Amino acid sequence: MLIVASGALFGQTDQKATKAADKRICVTFDNLPAERNYGEMERLEINQRILDALAAHSVKAAGFVIGDNVESDWDILVEWLEDGHTLGFQTFSGQDIEGVPAEPFIGDIIKGQEALEDILQSYRQSDRYFRFPYLHYGSTTDKKDAVAEYLAGTKIKVAHATIIPEDFVYNLSMEKIKNHRDSLELVALRDEYLNHLLDRLASAETMAVKTVGRPVRHILSLRVNRVNAVFLDAILTMLEDKGYGFITLKTALKDEAYGMVDHYYGAKIMSFLERLAVPEPEKK
Repeated sequence: MLIVASGALFGQTDQKATKAADKRICVTFDNLPAERNYGEMERLEINQRILDALAAHSVKAAGFVIGDNVESDWDILVEWLEDGHTLGFQTFSGQDIEGVPAEPFIGDIIKGQEALEDILQSYRQSDRYFRFPYLHYGSTTDKKDAVAEYLAGTKIKVAHATIIPEDFVYNLSMEKIKNHRDSLELVALRDEYLNHLLDRLASAETMAVKTVGRPVRHILSLRVNRVNAVFLDAILTMLEDKGYGFITLKTALKDEAYGMVDHYYGAKIMSFLERLAVPEPEKK
């Protein structure tokens, strides 16, 4: 088992840290059942390791499915639901909103929901959650507003994210050393990745106070890949050591901050808090 280093390695503890009662976080995963570059057995192993780590820490996470990637992996989704986790969906094809008109993008959302509807009904999950691929909400007012209007009209809740690590970068390094998991390289990668996560967490805490005026219930966005499968136990331990308690997506989205209006229109990947920091454009 990998042991998370403590103390100075991950920086000094903030003496003005938020009260423990306010430090709550939801853990989410994109691209379920897994990135498509993995074979069937790799997808099974990655998901099992993620589910085992979540169970060990009593975390109820949320996973967002790309319907076109499911193929024969329905058993993986069943395992997520059997373990009490929430499932949401992305667009069926994983299509980014950039470069496509609003109408076909909405059609891809509908298809993504339809791919999951039977299994969600079977497990009596009443809420429907959508996550924008690449966290792009639309670079024009017409497109962004049209999609937002559709989602609101169908009571589909948008799963925002306040903490967005560049886990895909660290996953590239993991793939290079995956056959040397007991090596010093693996320990170094773990430490580097956890420090990166801590930096993003600290930035999100600061941004929450700046934009909302208080701590918020954070939503961490991870991908279903090898680096998160191998290091998830260490990630969750680190968050616990920082005083965070784990909450469901439903509980996280009850924070009034997620009902605030963001005024960002563009193709940059931004956390919801960063979006809130963008000022409302002046009316002409």
